[in-house]
Amino acid sequence: MSRTAINILWFKRDLRLEDHAALCAAVDQGLPILALYLKEPTQWEQPQHTPRQWQFVWDSIESLNHTLEKTAVHAIEAEALDFFAAVQDHYDIKGVFSHEEIGIQWTYDRDKAVKQWFQSHGIDWHEYPTFGVARGLKNRRHWLKNWYAEIHAPAPRSPRDAFSSLCLPNPFPHWSATAPELPPNYFQRGGLARSEKVLQSFLLERITSYARSISKPKESRKGCSRISPHLAWGNLSVRQVFQRSRDLEVPGSKRNLKAFQDRLRWQSHFMQKFESEVEYEHIPINRAFVPVDASKEMDTHKFQAWKDGLTGVPLVDACMRCLTQTGYLNFRMRAMVVSFYSQYLWLPFKPGADYLAGLFTDFEPGIHYPQFQMQSGYTGVNTIRIYNPIKQSQDHDPKGVFIKEWIPELRDIPEEYIHEPWKIPPMQWAMEGWQTGNYPRAPIVNLQRARKHASDLLYSTKKSKNSRIESVRILERHTNPGRKEI
Repeated sequence: MSRTAINILWFKRDLRLEDHAALCAAVDQGLPILALYLKEPTQWEQPQHTPRQWQFVWDSIESLNHTLEKTAVHAIEAEALDFFAAVQDHYDIKGVFSHEEIGIQWTYDRDKAVKQWFQSHGIDWHEYPTFGVARGLKNRRHWLKNWYAEIHAPAPRSPRDAFSSLCLPNPFPHWSATAPELPPNYFQRGGLARSEKVLQSFLLERITSYARSISKPKESRKGCSRISPHLAWGNLSVRQVFQRSRDLEVPGSKRNLKAFQDRLRWQSHFMQKFESEVEYEHIPINRAFVPVDASKEMDTHKFQAWKDGLTGVPLVDACMRCLTQTGYLNFRMRAMVVSFYSQYLWLPFKPGADYLAGLFTDFEPGIHYPQFQMQSGYTGVNTIRIYNPIKQSQDHDPKGVFIKEWIPELRDIPEEYIHEPWKIPPMQWAMEGWQTGNYPRAPIVNLQRARKHASDLLYSTKKSKNSRIESVRILERHTNPGRKEI
């Protein structure tokens, strides 16, 4: 008995219907389509992937099916090779359609194994580039020109009805993934309708406060676009967002609009860096800093204090607690907590980078790992920034509103001491009777000494011959000639 010929549409970080090259190509073939998202157990055991992200993915799959008015896209919990082998036993797989995934090392290795299996079984795997990212790129000579050409090109419209009519039911209900079992939480939720609502409210209303709120830990929660998880998991494409911002009559100033569009370009820029050099996930990209990172010992007490928001530095701790509870933090505060981890606590980058990845609902490997290295001072081509957490606190949370929201132990501390409560005179502390529970009365490291130690080692390494040689290599591979963007 002959098997039915089908195609497979493999959703990854592209959980949408519009501007979806793989979906359009699969529909053009005219064969029945098995459309699915694979929740691979081994992948979701990696430290970078957590239930808060699965909640977002689950929402996104449900939203696809709600929009299509049928269960067309199936959430399958199985290892990729096991699943495809089972499908091949029941059907004649003619082709698999997907976007190239700019993922962690695990997904890269998985894709190589899957590709080999497809080839051995005569199955064509049609992969389409993630927007703005070119696989196998040797240099950036034409990258920017191509990016602008693509960003302004009309996005293909999805043949939604045709897709829905071709979709097959789930042949393996025993492999059906289930909804996350999470208590009520503050994590951002996924899906097409939610992505549209968030983007619309930003472009038509919230963009007016974009520039003045972008660095502030509290105000940024409304003033920033908040579309990052929708981009990370593909509810929206970068091109969709850019063209919406280009075409809508927005009330925000040109400065706000340009700043937002620049960040869309930077998103693709950093993902291209990661695609071109996946080593960003594992070791300092400037190899001269490998011995520096290797010299850092994993002090579990410091690591746990940082994770729990108990370092004794109020803004750092407020940010970590907020991130733990909500899955979101604005860029400047992300940079600050990385700087504190890597430079003040002097801890190795990989455990901290993986841990933060799991906290971010909007975890995007191509942005996360290059940025973590940049904020750690490991690139050799960027200015080494060692964020002063006290100055950041005074500048961006001057009255301590954000601090007191997330560190209730400090709610009675007066405004003049909220950034450095350890400076309260002991007699005043005793007379006022302030109670801070188990919150540290002083930072767990001496901030001045820690900053100098990091500065001396990082700058001396950056000036070394090996670092300069590496810097030339990095610039040649990751920048467009004539531009300094890195």
